[in-house]
Amino acid sequence: MTLVQVAAAAGVSLSTASLAFGEGKPISPGTRAKVLAAAGRLGYQGPDPRGRSLRSGRTGIIGVQVDAHVARAFRDPVVIGILEGITDALADTTTAVLLLPDTLDDAGLHAAPVDGVVAAGCSPHLQRLRDVMGRRSVPVVTAGNQVDDQGCVGIENAAATVQLARHLHGLGHRRIAIVALPPSQVGDARVAGACEVFPDAEIVCATDSTIDAGWAATRDLLERGTLRADGGGATAVIAQSDLLAAGVIRAAEAAGLHVPRDLSVTGFDGIAIDGFDSHRLTTIRQHITEQGRRAAEAVLATLDEGAPLPRITVPVELVLGDTTGPAT
Repeated sequence: MTLVQVAAAAGVSLSTASLAFGEGKPISPGTRAKVLAAAGRLGYQGPDPRGRSLRSGRTGIIGVQVDAHVARAFRDPVVIGILEGITDALADTTTAVLLLPDTLDDAGLHAAPVDGVVAAGCSPHLQRLRDVMGRRSVPVVTAGNQVDDQGCVGIENAAATVQLARHLHGLGHRRIAIVALPPSQVGDARVAGACEVFPDAEIVCATDSTIDAGWAATRDLLERGTLRADGGGATAVIAQSDLLAAGVIRAAEAAGLHVPRDLSVTGFDGIAIDGFDSHRLTTIRQHITEQGRRAAEAVLATLDEGAPLPRITVPVELVLGDTTGPAT
């Protein structure tokens, strides 16, 4: 069934029939109703979106860059929150979402059928994505990353970590260990913020932002003697995500340390962690879903209105839980 047959059945020209299927097109309500009624009788579902895409130069798809290990990405509450915000922003549009693994090569990025991209989280492949999409004039906006001047909705990670570090300093802590995220804009900024207050802090880099990685990093600190069950070691750990902090706490308590009496622990993100309800983390809460929503809205504004790429800083909150206390 084709639009030509619908036009004939409705007794209108092909161009008039085409207008009936477009939003905001100059066609009278009566004529539109007549065309749509004819289409219904004939079982015509509407113009092929592939043809519309060729005419408009738009695919109607927003790409979302995520971790190449999709199962791991969908276990990360930060990525899930960003995706929730993106889908909220697109709910009342006809725009679809295409996931782009962050290890997709240049050829794959060049061929990806997207009008714009939201980069979720802090991938080490972000700049390559920006470079390839820039050559295609495809806008890229980050969500949940460090604030920069290339199109972003994010937070000031260094300043936020300074808040955490000053909280610990105010409690009398001077010997600090940092369980850092893998190298990235976000991880580097959070390390810089912690070291602004504690320049002599010992740093161990986790392999990932997971509870297991936090556990492994803490075992490393225990083996180094940085943390000691009999006292004399660091009195606080700044973990660069809530998932890492949960792993730090579990490993420290398994080694005989009491949190927060023997060891204060801070996290970052302000997320809910399934199965971790023994403590309320002292952390920085960032508004993750809002970042995803505003990033998707910014991509649409760039595409539809020619708006410049944004530089939006979302505020954060210091949340005091029961995982920090006075240094002993």
